[in-house]
Amino acid sequence: MNAAPVGRPSAVRIIQALRDGSNCLEGVEFFSAGREVLFRAAEEVLDELEVTDGCVVRWLKGRYGHGKTHTFARLLAMAHRRNWVTTYVQISGQGEGTDLSRFDGVFSSITQNCLCGKMVEEEQGKMNPGRVPGWKWILDGWCDALKRQAGTAAAGGIPGLVLRDVISQTMTGLQQKWAIHGSFAYALRQYALSQADTDTEMVNLLHDWFRGENVHARGGEIRKRLKEAGILESVKKQNAREMLCYMSAFLRYRGFMGFLILFDEVENVLRYTPRARRTAYTHLRELIDNVDARHGIRSTCFYAAGTPDLFDGEKGFTEYEALAARVLLPRGDRPNPRAPLVDLSEYPLQRSDFAAMAEKVVGVYATAKGQPAPAAPPVWVGDLLKKSLIENPDLNARQWIRQVVATLDTDGMAA
Repeated sequence: MNAAPVGRPSAVRIIQALRDGSNCLEGVEFFSAGREVLFRAAEEVLDELEVTDGCVVRWLKGRYGHGKTHTFARLLAMAHRRNWVTTYVQISGQGEGTDLSRFDGVFSSITQNCLCGKMVEEEQGKMNPGRVPGWKWILDGWCDALKRQAGTAAAGGIPGLVLRDVISQTMTGLQQKWAIHGSFAYALRQYALSQADTDTEMVNLLHDWFRGENVHARGGEIRKRLKEAGILESVKKQNAREMLCYMSAFLRYRGFMGFLILFDEVENVLRYTPRARRTAYTHLRELIDNVDARHGIRSTCFYAAGTPDLFDGEKGFTEYEALAARVLLPRGDRPNPRAPLVDLSEYPLQRSDFAAMAEKVVGVYATAKGQPAPAAPPVWVGDLLKKSLIENPDLNARQWIRQVVATLDTDGMAA
């Protein structure tokens, strides 16, 4: 077995997450195996969206510990290799984190958690959505590009005036070629101008605007400055379709190939009060309706994942007909990896998949310890797997990997 192609700091972080049984988004290719038919189908979808500029909505169903988040980690890595922007959002309980019944918090998480391959590289492989404000990183990269363009064109001119001219020409192009209009376009324009003027207060205000905060409600001088800049409304659920459309168009203009939006742990909605749950389902239904090529959203793929109760339980989608009609569609006789709803139970991991995972983890563990990986899989892996499957025929990947890491911790590489 060849040494795992992963750096030691990343290997240490991966092993610690696997040891703890935590969801690990980082370096998933170094310890993942199985369900390749699903990932081939997913990559086909991304490829087609790049060609058509279209949009799709997908649903992922699976029990706890059976690979929903891990599947999302694979999708994140795949999308970054293809130069997509991703956003990974964990839906929380009511009144916590990203509460799906609060639209402003959901939109904020979508923008805050944006990631791309370059951002992951700058973080030395760490996959931590939201640690660096993602949409701000994208906007700041755009402003830097405008400054470089102005610097190239500024021979003999006044740099500040040249930059303003470049911003003006760029905004005209965004309106004419990319159909970016309204408050979103004016917010982009003012953001670039404020960066040029090092107006930190306005930059921070516009960052809040892009995150979906109702900055107009702050009143007084702030409302006046926004209106003078042409930004007449804040982001809200009534204009979310337009905002998502403009976001996707801006990403394509910046050279990204698409926008992947992932909602994980949506089953937390089941713990909401009936009123909050209905509001959450309304927001989810409106969001998937917005992710529709008919409305001008470009190269966007939306996934939502949850446990079986979310899809089949009495508090799940079945209690909200408008959403159930979009999700619980008739299914064929055989599992279809391209279907809108994928049930992970229909794609069980095989014994060979568990063995391949263990082989990879042994390599990552060796790297974490600063040791060379063994030339062949340790004999004990097969013995442990046989014993584990006898004791627990429903063994899942998380349980198995924790056993492998625990054995390595206890007995070392030559267990």
